[in-house]
Amino acid sequence: MLVPAIISIIYQENDLWAFIISALITSSFGFILETATKPSEKMKEIQRKEGFLIAALSWFAASIFGAIPYLIYGVFQHPVDAWFESVAGFTTTGASVLTDIEALPHGMLFWRSYSQWLGGMGIIVLGIAILPRLAVGGMQLIGLEAPGPTTEKITPRIAETAKKLWGVYLLLSFVLILFLKFAGMPIFDSVLQSFSTMSTGGFSPKNLSIGSYNSSLIDVIITIFMFLAGMNFVLHYWLLRGDFKRTVRNSEFKYYFFLNLAIILLISFELWSTIYPNFFEALRYGSFQVISISTTTGYSTANFDLWPSFSKWFLLMLMFFGGCAGSTSGSIKIIRIMVLFKKGYQELHKIIHPRAVVPIRVNTKPINQDVVSSITSFFLIYLFIFLVSTLLVLAAEDIPILTAISACAASIGNIGPGLGQVGPIGNYADLSSFTKVVLSFLMIIGRLELFTILVIFTPAFWRR
Repeated sequence: MLVPAIISIIYQENDLWAFIISALITSSFGFILETATKPSEKMKEIQRKEGFLIAALSWFAASIFGAIPYLIYGVFQHPVDAWFESVAGFTTTGASVLTDIEALPHGMLFWRSYSQWLGGMGIIVLGIAILPRLAVGGMQLIGLEAPGPTTEKITPRIAETAKKLWGVYLLLSFVLILFLKFAGMPIFDSVLQSFSTMSTGGFSPKNLSIGSYNSSLIDVIITIFMFLAGMNFVLHYWLLRGDFKRTVRNSEFKYYFFLNLAIILLISFELWSTIYPNFFEALRYGSFQVISISTTTGYSTANFDLWPSFSKWFLLMLMFFGGCAGSTSGSIKIIRIMVLFKKGYQELHKIIHPRAVVPIRVNTKPINQDVVSSITSFFLIYLFIFLVSTLLVLAAEDIPILTAISACAASIGNIGPGLGQVGPIGNYADLSSFTKVVLSFLMIIGRLELFTILVIFTPAFWRR
C-alpha cells in the first residue's frame, strides 16, 4: 500500500493519508499474527487441510484489507461496494461499481490496477517467492491457488519456481509498458494498462476502457499481450529459454490458438456484413473483443452489447472457456474443455468398440482417470453454482434474465463486463448489496477454482 502512496506524493494529491493509514492498519494485523504464530525450531510440512484453509483465508483477507483505502478516502460510502471493488481487483475480474473512474486521484487509480497485477500471478505465489517459511509445503499451496487442474514446476525447488514465474510476469509487464508508451499512451496509463492486461484483469483508468484511446496500434498491442497473458506462463519461461518446440507441440496451446482464431473470423465476418463497412475494421474490433473475453480480461473498444445476436452469444459462450491453465485468466480453462471433448469422443468410440482401450492423452501422455473424473466434477459443479447464483440474482433484482446470466458468468469466470445493464458501458453499481455479495463470492470461488473454497464447507473437512 506504500507503493500507491508514492504515486500520491508524485502527483501531490490528497489520497496519500488513505494509503498510509491503510498500510498501518494492515501491517498492525500482520504483526499481531506474526507474533502469535512464531514458528517452532523445526518447520512442519503444511498439511492438505491447512493448505486449503490458508489459501481461502489469504484471498478473503487480501480483499478485505484491500478495501480499506477506498473506505478511508471516501470512494465508497458502503463497505460492500468497497469490498466488491477490492475483490474484483485481486481476483482480476474487473467488474466495477464506480460510475466515474476518471474522477479518482492517481493513487487510487494505481491501487485498482496494482491490486489486479498482484492477484494475477497469485498472492500465495508472491508470498512463496519472498517468504522462505511458506516454501515448506509451498507446492501444495500453489496447487490450490494456481488456475488449472495440474501444476507444473519449472525447477525442483518451489521457491525458485515461484521466483521464475514472477520474473517472467515482470518482464512481460515491463515490455508492454514500453510498447504502449511507444504507441502514444501516457506513461501513467501505460503502467496501469500493463498491470491490468498481463493480469487479464481489465481495470482501466478511463471510463470508456481501451476505446477511449481510439488507436488501432494500441488495440493491436493489447490484443497480442492479452493473448500472451492467456497462455501458460511456464510456456513463456521455456520460450525465453529458446525452447520453441515445447510451445508449438503443447496440446492446450494449439486448442487455445485455433479456437480463438476460428471465433475471431466468424465474428469479424458477421460484423463486416452488418456493422462495419471495412473488413479490417471489423477484424480490429472483433479480434480485440474475442481475445478480451476468452482470456477473461474484460476490456472493451466497442459496445458489443449492440452487436448482432450471433456475435453476442458467441461472446457469452467464450465466458465459460477462459485461457490456458497456469495463465492469469479465469473461467473453466481450455485444458478442461479439451479433456471433456476427448472424454466425449472416448465414450462414442466405446459404443462402437466396447472392448477397445482408448486412453485420453494430453501432450502425448495419457491422463489419469482420477484427473478426468476431477475435471468432469469441476465442470458440473461450475455449471451448478452458475445456475443457482443466476436464480439468486433474478430473485433479488428486477433485471432481464440476460443481464443476470452474464453477470454471474462474468463473475465466476473473472471476466468483468457482461451484457445488458452490466455491459461494456454499464457497471454493477445499481445492483443491491445482497447481489454484490453473491457476485463477490463468485469471483473468489472462480479465482480459486471452486474446490479450494467449497471443501471448507464440507463436514469431512473439520473432522480429525
